[in-house]
Amino acid sequence: MLGSKNRNPNQEIEEYRDLMQVPDRFENGFTIKAILGVLFVAFIMVPGNMYLSLMIGGSLGAAAEWVTIILFAEITKRSFSSLRRQEVYVLFYVAGSLIAAETGAFEGLLYNQYLVQSPAAKQFGIAKLIPGWVAPQPDSSAIIERTFLHSDWAMPIVLLVLGMIIWRINWFTMSYALFRLTSDYERLPFPFAPVNAQGATALAETTQGVETWRWRVFSAGAMIGLVFGTIYVALPAITGALLTEPIQLIPIPFVDFTQVTGNFIPATPLGFTAHLGPIFAGLVLPFWGVVGTFLGLVAAAVANPLLYTWTPSWREEPYLNLWQQGMGTIETYFVNYVDFWMSFGLGTTFAIAAIGIYQIVQSVRKARANNGNGDDSKPKRGFATPAGRGDFPIWVALALYALATAGLIGIAAWLLPGIAQFVWFFLFFGFVFTPFQSFVNARLVGMVGQTVDIPFVREATVILSGYRGVDIWFIPFPLGNYGAQTQKFREIELTGTQFTSIIRAEIFMVPIVLFTSFLYGSYIWKLAPIPSASYPYAQLMWRLRAYQQCLFITGTMRSELAIDNDRAGWTPANLIENEWWYWRVRLVDQEWLDSSGKRGQVGPWMPTQVFYSYFDQGAPDIVAERYLRDEQLAGEQVVEGLPTIAPLGPAMDTIIRDPRPTLEVEVERAVPAGWSFYFEVDTDPLFTSSWIQRSTDVPWLFRALKPEVIALGAGFGIVSFILLSILGLPILLIFGFVRSLTILPHYVVTEIIGALLARYYFWNKYGRQEWRQFAPVLAVGFACGMALMGMASVGVALIQKSVSVLIF
Repeated sequence: MLGSKNRNPNQEIEEYRDLMQVPDRFENGFTIKAILGVLFVAFIMVPGNMYLSLMIGGSLGAAAEWVTIILFAEITKRSFSSLRRQEVYVLFYVAGSLIAAETGAFEGLLYNQYLVQSPAAKQFGIAKLIPGWVAPQPDSSAIIERTFLHSDWAMPIVLLVLGMIIWRINWFTMSYALFRLTSDYERLPFPFAPVNAQGATALAETTQGVETWRWRVFSAGAMIGLVFGTIYVALPAITGALLTEPIQLIPIPFVDFTQVTGNFIPATPLGFTAHLGPIFAGLVLPFWGVVGTFLGLVAAAVANPLLYTWTPSWREEPYLNLWQQGMGTIETYFVNYVDFWMSFGLGTTFAIAAIGIYQIVQSVRKARANNGNGDDSKPKRGFATPAGRGDFPIWVALALYALATAGLIGIAAWLLPGIAQFVWFFLFFGFVFTPFQSFVNARLVGMVGQTVDIPFVREATVILSGYRGVDIWFIPFPLGNYGAQTQKFREIELTGTQFTSIIRAEIFMVPIVLFTSFLYGSYIWKLAPIPSASYPYAQLMWRLRAYQQCLFITGTMRSELAIDNDRAGWTPANLIENEWWYWRVRLVDQEWLDSSGKRGQVGPWMPTQVFYSYFDQGAPDIVAERYLRDEQLAGEQVVEGLPTIAPLGPAMDTIIRDPRPTLEVEVERAVPAGWSFYFEVDTDPLFTSSWIQRSTDVPWLFRALKPEVIALGAGFGIVSFILLSILGLPILLIFGFVRSLTILPHYVVTEIIGALLARYYFWNKYGRQEWRQFAPVLAVGFACGMALMGMASVGVALIQKSVSVLIF
């Protein structure tokens, strides 16, 4: 039955436990084979991963690990040698770590160069305000020539290198200390660690001439990946190198119906992805988690049209009021996110965090009760370590963490001199909040294999600090959650690998991945602008990412109105460059302000003033025409006899070099009680463009935060958890629902197909536990086949794009 009071809500999770035991002997895994593995992944797989992530949004991920292990397994067999289990795991570790590190290295700088010149940054008026230590300005020759070999990139690259070193020190030291506490002392089971450890060590069997079911299942998935990769990756990659536009038989990244279906299903993004990856993900993921995500998608599809048309009694307009007919998936998803779903998601995430803390408290009470029973069969608690595991004192790990965190705070203070007033925030997050959050998550991972984050802590801190500007959003922040990485040490332990092997691997591979990421990032960027038609996934999804990032940045870009008797000055949030800006002022009463202009009284506009924005040195090359039209709105009634408003500055037709100038006016006599100044500035002399700013505007982020919707989301999460617990339904349903608020619905449509196939076909055919062993190997085989085809086609494409054809 679906629900039963006798059912264990965590039954599906507990079935993953106790699959592997700790070996009696630990050995070094960082040998010459691991060194060659690092070089192979860094120089062969990193460029393929970078290209694929820009093109189709996929990462080699687990495929890199399997390809590396398979290649080295075949080489060792033909060399009449074999791979030890420890060598296999270190190869597995370095392959995964290198791919993950590359994604956060120069690929991150490629995104930053897009951000500073993105439509989102221009529309929100922050393009010129992003500091040079994030990325060069759009007019820099480093951006125009698409090269990292430029002095303007020196500071961003130095910060990237320092940030990667500090992060890797922090995760290793804090996760190790938490592992000693949760695994050695508390003896938590870490239910998913055996799954990952078995997947890595299984291929050691092949090097010893033993062929098992894993190889057959892996080969089946690889063949599917090769065939699908030919159509989905190879065809557009190769044709894109030969033709002006790539040929896509299957749209990348998804098929979008939103612009058509919006005519009868408003404000609802509809479509699907034809990528087989989500289907394979559905085969692997816990069934009820996927069902919860799908139910969240259906609920949103039903709720969006209602939220677009229904006006609650406590509001003057529907919740979804930014959506317009003709918008595609990205625009629809973003405006709905701003209008409603961001706040609802915040509430449900807070609820999930509270639920996680509650579960931890309950588990601690249960553990104490069990310890009080005097069960001598259970291992005694203690910090004793197995001989030869490669441990070091906990105080050394904590000291290194403290040193690295202090270095991070020092870098932040150097980049932001005004940080002195916020230094206590940084110390709190670095030395109190991060260790606490990591400890909570280490226990969650150790008990149920899941993590929970307290959402938007960094964003809330920045906004509530009162800081004005955008640079604070880009400085390194000592906030982390290293609890999930604790499981890595359990995996290392289960494979019998010495911890010192991982330390050596980290020291060796970090400079290698930085070099290769720089080398291939420069090369791929030089071939074509990023994003562009050559990189369709980045062209579409980076736009959404930039809009969401800029939305938060506006939280510290509030405009400022200052009134002093008969004078008033207004500083807009931000202005874009190379535009004529028209501004005007009028007097309005309090009722007009409170109703956002729907009721109340207004005075006449003062004559429109104009200035030109140009933030560089020298004289601007003014192309746009400048003209004025002072017309009162037809039918608008104004109150006569109010004080006359006169402009003080900026002077007419002057050139303004500050993106946040102060517009000043004065009146001939005192402003009547209950009346105030109201400013507008726009690039359109009729004040009707999307760039208009008003003195009553609030940042987009504050418009997105709706307390009643946050409360609704929190109540929904808590009530759902209570009902699921009472009815004995899977708790994963609520976790899946929260996940549906953070991903595009197009991927869920195909993911549920995989989940249904797994439960109602493959479970019956092979058995539940057997299929759970088959599915991860099949999915990784598919990813491996896709990766091999992708790397082959990427190689052809890169060679072709590197060749210049000379016509004689």
